[in-house]
Amino acid sequence: MAVPVIAFAVFIFKHALNVPFMDDMELVDSINVLKKGDTNPFTTLVRQQNDHRSTFPRLGIILSYLLSGTLDFRLTILLGYFNLILLGYAFYLVYRSANKGITLFLPVVLMLFSPLVYYVHLWSLTAFQHTLSIAFSILCLYFLQPEKKASWLFAFPIAIAATLTNLDGISVMPVCIFWLMTQRRWKHSLIFLVLTAVYLAIYFTDFKLSSASQIGFSVSSLPLMAHAFVVVTGSFARFISDTHGIVLSTILGSGILITFIALKFFPRIQDRYRFSFAEIFSLDLTEICFLRMLGSMAMIMIGRYAEGVGNMIAPRFQVYSVSVAILFYLFLVKNAPFRKAVFFKIAAISIALVLSVYSYKKYDRAVNFSDAGLKADSYNYTRNRVFLHQYYNLPDPDPAFYENYNFPEYFGKNVINNWKAAAASGSDLGIEVTEYGDLPRYKTYIHRVKAIRVMNVGGEVPGKDVYLGLTENANSNRFYLVALKDDRPSWKGGKSVAGEFDAEIPAKMKPGSYTATLCWLDDEKPRSVMISKNVSL
Repeated sequence: MAVPVIAFAVFIFKHALNVPFMDDMELVDSINVLKKGDTNPFTTLVRQQNDHRSTFPRLGIILSYLLSGTLDFRLTILLGYFNLILLGYAFYLVYRSANKGITLFLPVVLMLFSPLVYYVHLWSLTAFQHTLSIAFSILCLYFLQPEKKASWLFAFPIAIAATLTNLDGISVMPVCIFWLMTQRRWKHSLIFLVLTAVYLAIYFTDFKLSSASQIGFSVSSLPLMAHAFVVVTGSFARFISDTHGIVLSTILGSGILITFIALKFFPRIQDRYRFSFAEIFSLDLTEICFLRMLGSMAMIMIGRYAEGVGNMIAPRFQVYSVSVAILFYLFLVKNAPFRKAVFFKIAAISIALVLSVYSYKKYDRAVNFSDAGLKADSYNYTRNRVFLHQYYNLPDPDPAFYENYNFPEYFGKNVINNWKAAAASGSDLGIEVTEYGDLPRYKTYIHRVKAIRVMNVGGEVPGKDVYLGLTENANSNRFYLVALKDDRPSWKGGKSVAGEFDAEIPAKMKPGSYTATLCWLDDEKPRSVMISKNVSL
C-alpha cells in the first residue's frame, strides 16, 4: 500500500515549482493584505475568491510562509500532498465501513496516488480546495452513521470546513440532512437544518457569483444540462483518450448511473433480485458518499455547462472524476454479485495497476510542458513583465503585487546570452504562427491566442525543457521564452524521428518581427538552433 503513496510523493516533489499559477494570485494577495495589517485577519481568511470562500488554501499559504519566511509555492504544493493523504484515509473509512479485508482497497490507493490527479496537486490553490472539499465531506458523513450517534455533532464543524475550501463543499449539507431523515433521526435532522440555515445566511452575506459562473435555467437547456451531468460523472474516461473524451465520458457516466440505480433499486433478496422501495432510502456510508459526489458533479455542471459540454472534462476537475470512480468501485465491492469472486479481485487490482503505471507515461509530456511553461513565465515576467503561459483572460499583475515573493531564476545570464546568440545553421527547421479566430473556448479571453508550430525537429532535441526563444528585431534586449510541447512521434523503426513542437500563447508581445531560435539544455549546457530571423508576431 505504501509504494504508490511514496512513488507519487516523489513525483510531486520532482515537479512542484515555486511559481504561482493563475488563481494562485489570490494567495499572493492574501499574504500582501495580511502583512499590511489594514484588514481584520479573519475577514481576509473568509473573504470571497471568485465563487468560493477559500479559507483553507489561504491557511496553506500562510503555513508555508511561516515555515519558509517568504512566499514559497513549491512548499505549499508539498504541504498539499497531506490533503491527498487525508482523502485517502477518508476513502479507507468508507471501505472499512462495509469490508473487513484490505486487499480490495489496493485499487483505491493505486488510482488516488498517481498522476491521474496531477493537475490538481501540482497547483497550490486546488490542492487545498478540491481535495479538501471531498475529504471533509466524507469525514462529515462518517460521523452521521447510525453507530456514531454519540458523536454526530462533530459532523457540522467538519461540514463548515468543507464549505471553506470551495463552493462545492456546501453540497454536503443537504446530503447530511437527507441522510439523517432517511435514518428517521428527526431531531438530529432538524438541528442540522437549523444550524445549516443560520450558517448559510452568514456564508452568503454580500456573496456575488463571478462572471465564471454563467447560471441560467430554461426548459430548452435541460437536455444540455442532463448531458453535461452524465459527462462530468463519467469524466474519468477522458484518461483513455482526450480526443474522444466527451463520447467516452458519456458512455462511462451512463454506465455508472445505470448500474448504481439498478443495484440500488433491485437488491438481492432471498437469492433473487427484486425491486424494493424500502431499500432505496436505506443508505449506508458508501452509498451516501457516492451521492455526495454526484452532488459535486451537479454543482460543476450547473456552474459550467453554459460554456459547453467540453468544460465538463477539464483537467482541474480530475480529483472529482477519480473520486467518483473510486466511490463507484467501493459501491461495487459492497453490492455487486461478483464482488467475492477471485477474478473480481484480480481484475480490479490489475486494472488499477495498469491505470496507475500508464498514467505516469501518459501524462509525462503534459507535466513536463507545464513545468517548462512556469519556468518560462518566471523568466518572462522578471524580464518583460508578461506571462505567456497563463493569465489568458486576466491582466498581468503589476510588479508591486509580488512585493512578498521572488520569482526563481531557472536560466542564468550565460544561458540566455548563449540562446540569444544562436548562429544561422542552415537547418531544416520551420515555424508557423497562426492566430485563432473566435473559438468558443477563447471567447472570454482578453487577448487573442496564437498557435505556434515548430516543424522538422530532429531526434537530437530532448523531449522536455525545450523552448522557443524570440528576440525582438527592433530591440534585441527584448527576449522571450515560450515553452514547447513535444508532439513528435515517439519512435519509428527503433529510432527517434523528426516531428513538431507546439505551443499556444496570448498575443501580449509587441507586434513586429522577431528572430526565432530553438533552445534547450544538454547536460546543463545551453544548445540552440536558428529557426528564422523574420517571424511576424
